[in-house]
Amino acid sequence: MFKYSYKYALMVYLLLLSASPIFSQKSDELRHSFNAPPNQAKPRVYWWWLYNRINKEGITRDLQEFKEKGISGVNLICTGGYAGDKALEGIKWLSPEWRELFRHAVSEAKRLDIELGFNLSGGWTMLGPWVTYDNAMKKVVQSDTIIAGGKKVSMKLAQPETVEGYYKDVWVQAFRIDTTKKLVDAESAKDLTLYMKPDGNFEWKAPKGNWLILRTGYTLTGHTWSRWFAYPQGDTFAEGAGYEIDYLSKAALDNHFNHLGTIILDEVKKAGGDLAYFWSDSWECGKLTWTQDFPKQFMHYRKYDLKPYMAILSGYTVKDSLFCKRFQEDFDRTIQDCIADNYYGHFYDLCHKNGLNVGNEAGGPNDIPPQDVLKNLGRCDIPAGEFWVHYKLPEDGMNSRKSARLNLKQTASAAHIYGRREAQAEAFTQMEQDRTHWSLGPYDLKPYANDAFCEGINRFMLHQSTCQPPEDGKPGYEFCAGQHFTPNLTWWEQSSAFFSYLSRCQYLLQEGKFVGDVCYYIGEQTPSLVPPQYIIPSLGLGYDCDYTNAEVILTRMSVKDGKIFLPDGMSYRLLYLQNCVSPDKEICEAVSRYQQLEVPTEASEIMSLDVLKKLRKLIMDGATVIGAPPTMSAGLDNYPYADNEVRKLASEIWGDLDGKNITERRLGKGRIIWGKTACEVLQADGIGQDFAYLNQTAEPEKFNYIHRSLDDCDIYFVINRTGKQTSNQFTFRVQGKQPEIWDPVTGEMRIASSFTQHDGYTTVPLEFVPYGSYFVVFDKTISTDKQGEGDRNFSKLEIAQDLSHSWEVMFDTTMGGPQKVFFKDLSNWIDRPEEGIKYYSGTATYRKSFDLSFKKGNGERIYLDLGDVKHVSSVRFNNKDLGVLWCTPWRIDITDYVKETGNFVEIDVINLWANRVIGDWKLPKEQRFTRTHDVFRFDMLRASTPLTDAGLLGPVSILKEKVWDTVTPITK
Repeated sequence: MFKYSYKYALMVYLLLLSASPIFSQKSDELRHSFNAPPNQAKPRVYWWWLYNRINKEGITRDLQEFKEKGISGVNLICTGGYAGDKALEGIKWLSPEWRELFRHAVSEAKRLDIELGFNLSGGWTMLGPWVTYDNAMKKVVQSDTIIAGGKKVSMKLAQPETVEGYYKDVWVQAFRIDTTKKLVDAESAKDLTLYMKPDGNFEWKAPKGNWLILRTGYTLTGHTWSRWFAYPQGDTFAEGAGYEIDYLSKAALDNHFNHLGTIILDEVKKAGGDLAYFWSDSWECGKLTWTQDFPKQFMHYRKYDLKPYMAILSGYTVKDSLFCKRFQEDFDRTIQDCIADNYYGHFYDLCHKNGLNVGNEAGGPNDIPPQDVLKNLGRCDIPAGEFWVHYKLPEDGMNSRKSARLNLKQTASAAHIYGRREAQAEAFTQMEQDRTHWSLGPYDLKPYANDAFCEGINRFMLHQSTCQPPEDGKPGYEFCAGQHFTPNLTWWEQSSAFFSYLSRCQYLLQEGKFVGDVCYYIGEQTPSLVPPQYIIPSLGLGYDCDYTNAEVILTRMSVKDGKIFLPDGMSYRLLYLQNCVSPDKEICEAVSRYQQLEVPTEASEIMSLDVLKKLRKLIMDGATVIGAPPTMSAGLDNYPYADNEVRKLASEIWGDLDGKNITERRLGKGRIIWGKTACEVLQADGIGQDFAYLNQTAEPEKFNYIHRSLDDCDIYFVINRTGKQTSNQFTFRVQGKQPEIWDPVTGEMRIASSFTQHDGYTTVPLEFVPYGSYFVVFDKTISTDKQGEGDRNFSKLEIAQDLSHSWEVMFDTTMGGPQKVFFKDLSNWIDRPEEGIKYYSGTATYRKSFDLSFKKGNGERIYLDLGDVKHVSSVRFNNKDLGVLWCTPWRIDITDYVKETGNFVEIDVINLWANRVIGDWKLPKEQRFTRTHDVFRFDMLRASTPLTDAGLLGPVSILKEKVWDTVTPITK
């Protein structure tokens, strides 16, 4: 880690500037904004109005604190939690009192320049008391009876499954059937709806033969997950206890928007404020399979009548199993198209019509219906995903297959292929047995943030902050998941340092364009999902990619100079016909578990004729396309003739390729390749890895990266994914530019003095602390022959003096701590015999006076190193506030303040709420120091929960280094 005095750094920077025009105006802007990120680059937060237990004081306090600490926006969500807690009863949702408080929030947000968004629901997605049965989520249901014909049949047809007493008939049909094979003759279908009375009694003079009588209708889906969260146990918020809207119906969305959307927009106008966007949160409402006009929608999208084939939905066979499978695919694709157009697309149109942006977290996190998730995310201004965290990191570091970040690459790809600057993530969600609340500090969250950035996320929506009256006490009442980024946090006063880290990262990762060599086509199966950024076998190490869908291929892709381009400037060297979620079985299984779906592990042979025609044009124009030829079209449209057309055109494109002996063919200006991986093709074309390091094959997940390109500037974000200090030689696909190392923790920038250039690449040695991260920025043009003049980019540190003993520690007595304790040796608070320390939460101040035991040499930098801290610290040295330390290295520069004698250091050490809450469960309620939920939930801390490490653990030492002959600072 490198730290320098500001005066020296500024002097060097000015000298460099006066010597030559090193940096462009855009470069100067990058440097300035890296240290002072604009609001657009700062994190936002989900602002929970939990059970609407709110007041003006709490609203103003939250927004002011967000502004001061570096959070630039809030997404307001009104909802409940897991269990009914009478202590949480608030005001009636949308009542005059609620509206007055909402207007107050709007006006305060405008006063403080806080971006305000609103989740348009009383839960996750779209629900409310105005959503009646007719506008709610539905599913198709059927009852079937087989009869012998040749006589008049009188019977009562069983009413299909009925949920909450709601059921409506669609048709009664009769089909000739071969009962031995359950084979139905679709051409014999007869509409007998008029032969059944409302009570189900049915009379029909049946022709000879065996007949299937199929009664088809629809009912509610019965899904209650989102409602369970939003409206538990009849609390005051239950006034909003309606249903999830019918996401296949524009009319249902119009009804919801005209109720809730109109109210919110009217109140914003009254308050004289601004609303940035409406939001639709994560899809957690299960599957739906019907809407009132589904037959009409099916005809619109599929171009044929579904009615003769409805028996397939009840497990009967029409023609053969392949025919049935293709009908089911068409049925699912219609659901998929309705969700994309009638929900997400229509929501986009409604919001833009009202002057608002729109964001959605489409496609997850679980139990989703047939969806083209990329298409859904493309129908918004702010595509979003989510990632979760765990109480303890894996011992072997951030192993991809153990992390819950399964839809981040999906979100980033959608942003890239649909021309959105930002890819958002619901950040740091957590829900674990006994351990969800107040158990993670900012350093615990950093590895997850780094991984998310490398997936392509560049806008965090922190999950979450509950607005609550200050009189509710601390830590307060919270939602059942998340990290609770509220002013009640023990480390809230120090939180701006963590938020600054996120802002610096987000600023640079929002600049320019993502660099990926390959675009993978996910195919036309339903649902269409994108795997995480695991190591894709066909891609190889050190390359990156995006994923695309049929819509983008058809409407947005073109070719220029042999590259595939999108209208917004994104480009790729290769288009890879993946045609499935992933060829990696382990990845598919992981996605299957997460999404609760059956995910194919083999490539699909299906491709629609329109997509194949567009591929031919791209190749003729100069694109390189990799993949096997399709053998059939999608669905039943123009079946079976469309299959013949697909095979005919595929034969024209692939020619004599067999994927083994003959693997490449020129066509027009481009190429079609079959039987080679993307990595093999890139390397054969002379396109080496964009990012590489020594021993990469043996340790493929030790480091990760993401690359952005801005005009003539290349920006690489590189992370250490292990909890160990490490170093390596990193090679970047850049030459002729001076490498610089920018530290997003401190904001410091340096020119790399040690580097080599060779054959289009630059190699830079980097040294990382555990879970460390740097930006390597290539901006200033240099000769391609120039090599670094230094032998290292990081100075050597040596321990000059140990300070691990004899500390005076002051605790807050109002939180149960002793006023003053002498620590002969540094120790973990949870190992102390005093219960007031063992169960303490909050700030303790360590104090110590000392003299230097060595002579300070010229040109030496002197550091105070704290060793290890749980979980945040703030340092004052000789009465100078030196700032906050929240992650490794727990080290701060004291060169300008240290004296040979009479030094005095004070270290505020802040742990988490967990230990005091655990300790309070052992006490009678009236003796507790904290105030929070009394109702037990599975995720709550309890008396038996193990305590969390706390305190200054050390060892504390004075370090010294010589730096000026080896590294060149730019500025801070």
